[in-house]
Amino acid sequence: TTTTTTTTSAMRITRGEHGKAFVQARVRSSEVRLRMHRMQNNARATRTCGSTMPTSDAAVMDKPAEDERVALQTPRPDVAQPGAADPWNDEKWQKTKWTVYRDVAYDLGPFFEKHPGGNWLLNLAIGRDCTALMESYHLRPEVATARFRMLPKLEGFPVEAVPRSPRPNDSPLYNNIRNRVREELFPEEGKNKHRMGGDFATCVILGFATFAYTVYAMMPGFLSGMLLGLGGAWIGLTIQHCANHGAMSPSPAVNGVLGLTNDLIGGSSLMWRYHHQVSHHIHCNDNALDQDVYTAMPLLRFDARRPKAWYHRFQQWYMFLAFPLMQVAFQVGDIAGLFTRDTEGAKLHGATTWELTTVVLGKIAHFGLLLGPLLQHSAAAVAAGVVGFTACQGMVLACTFAVSHNVKEAKVVEDTGGEAWERDWGVQQLVTSADWGGKIGNFFTGGLNLQVEHHLFPAICFVHYPAIAKIVQEEAAKLNIPYSSYRTLPAIFVEFWRFVREMGRAEQIGDVLFPRHANPQLA
Repeated sequence: TTTTTTTTSAMRITRGEHGKAFVQARVRSSEVRLRMHRMQNNARATRTCGSTMPTSDAAVMDKPAEDERVALQTPRPDVAQPGAADPWNDEKWQKTKWTVYRDVAYDLGPFFEKHPGGNWLLNLAIGRDCTALMESYHLRPEVATARFRMLPKLEGFPVEAVPRSPRPNDSPLYNNIRNRVREELFPEEGKNKHRMGGDFATCVILGFATFAYTVYAMMPGFLSGMLLGLGGAWIGLTIQHCANHGAMSPSPAVNGVLGLTNDLIGGSSLMWRYHHQVSHHIHCNDNALDQDVYTAMPLLRFDARRPKAWYHRFQQWYMFLAFPLMQVAFQVGDIAGLFTRDTEGAKLHGATTWELTTVVLGKIAHFGLLLGPLLQHSAAAVAAGVVGFTACQGMVLACTFAVSHNVKEAKVVEDTGGEAWERDWGVQQLVTSADWGGKIGNFFTGGLNLQVEHHLFPAICFVHYPAIAKIVQEEAAKLNIPYSSYRTLPAIFVEFWRFVREMGRAEQIGDVLFPRHANPQLA
């Protein structure tokens, strides 16, 4: 049921003298961090297989000391740190639409009227290091780099106060894959063909959703509510997801409108963009920086680095009661985020007044449509329909979203390159995701079944992912990088269920500072 190209668990691709220099620097960095832990505690021992060994052995710890659980206390990447400058609240920079790209601060203000991808995507870059966002969203990275050369630099800006972002353009694997995608699939530069191809899927999905709502409005009840839930889930997986990535159409206006379908099905396009694109996509499966890893806590534990509770041993069973309530969790989170300007994984630094207003208008439109049948039908029938809609949509979304990042081979507890900005971003995306299915699954999930390809190219329309998958698999094999793919959704779901069961029983561990098997080529 699964084919996996295996390698050691070390993660960064390097070659030649540059690779040797990097590995030496990476080891020194890990040694420095380990010495810092020792200084804080003067002395400590680590246990492996029930025995005690000195920390100088640099072995993997099955049950690390408490101070090694550093990821659980990792600072937020978009707020000021104690004792450091605070450009977010400093009056000198508060009114500036600043961003940081590769250690240089820029004023994005002059570019807002010229950005071809739309202002609502550019807003995500405000108030943070946008390097990974910019480099992963542009198929032609030289275009984005050229734009930054034209922007005014902010002299005297405290760049060191802004946590650094990963750098996709520094990944040899990612560059190899992207170059082949450009040359083999989209050789005609500048025509945005990588954002084309989703029109047929859009019409089919919206047509089905319209049909489902018509049935629900005429005959509200549990079954018609479930039918509407299927329509809502299909929109959530495909249209809103691809559009909010700016990939459903070459037109920013069309993407903006289609992205608002998230609000119609009960979510918030604004909150989703920050939580999903800024937190999850940039820091996939990072224990401290990926919101999808830790926001299921304390109810569900998807990572052994998270605290363990007694009831987690039953989570593989009660998760089927929790998944239907995901829609309720979204509603609560959206409303809370509106007041806090925070999605837990990312601050809404660039959110405009209009974008914040869409959260309110979206809730009104959603509940207006959902409760509209009350005008002609009984409250009991509509209530049953609401329950059916909420349960079905939540179950479908949860079961398809969760599986690709929560199987054993997608959880790497070893230090995959140090701090977030030090890692090979391309490798990080590959080893923290698993694919399933093919073209049929791609159509019904908007490319979420091909999660590796989606994470590498979020700004490419999902219809192209099957072709990209062949390139990714070939390039990963050349460099002996893990690439996991299951044939069907049931196959990966079984592994997901087993993984959830295992996480409910596993003892808490810390991030491992050294790879399980050191490799001079990968770190």
